[in-house]
Amino acid sequence: MPVEADIPEFLAELGLEKDATELIKAVGDLSLTAFYFLLRVGEYTIKGKRNESKQTVQFRIKDVTFFRKDKRGILRMLPRNASDEDILAADAVTLKLENQKNGWKGVCVSHHSNGEEYHNPTKAVGRRYIHIRSHTSDPNTFLSAYFEEDGVRRDVKDSDIRAGLKVAAEALDYMGTRGIPVDKIDTHSLRIGGANALSLNGYSKEQIQKMGRWR
Repeated sequence: MPVEADIPEFLAELGLEKDATELIKAVGDLSLTAFYFLLRVGEYTIKGKRNESKQTVQFRIKDVTFFRKDKRGILRMLPRNASDEDILAADAVTLKLENQKNGWKGVCVSHHSNGEEYHNPTKAVGRRYIHIRSHTSDPNTFLSAYFEEDGVRRDVKDSDIRAGLKVAAEALDYMGTRGIPVDKIDTHSLRIGGANALSLNGYSKEQIQKMGRWR
């Protein structure tokens, strides 16, 4: 079942709490990113059990490109070593897909800033990018990576996203307010929820199919 923007926003806000772990921060940022970019879960998480038959591959740090507008309002690509401040002030971000479920390769998906200070897809990707590059210079590092205080690298799993969505749905009383049972909410809920949000905002079926890379 689809979820609304309040679910990823709730998860992102958990990352602002004083005792938030790096996993909580990562789950919030990635959930927000998945909702706005209509991502498949395999594009931004790792699975507990790897399935080599899947075509979808994860986004890596080198697949991320940020843009800022110049004085004339034209988007200009930021360098890889742009400051944290410039990255968080980016006006747009592009994610390049090496491969995906539908077989399309080398496709780029982009999103502009929505103007929000925190619930913003460009800032969510920016926070992940800054966190990861502060711990490693390897451009092939997955966007799902996070580093705890002990410096050990871990990755967000699909089960982490699933658990987070259910916690948020319980807290926001999705059963009572929307009639949606929590057990019907899963990782696909972000992708279809983002598509529903686009439809409600006047985007055509064809536009949504293109954005979500549905054939």
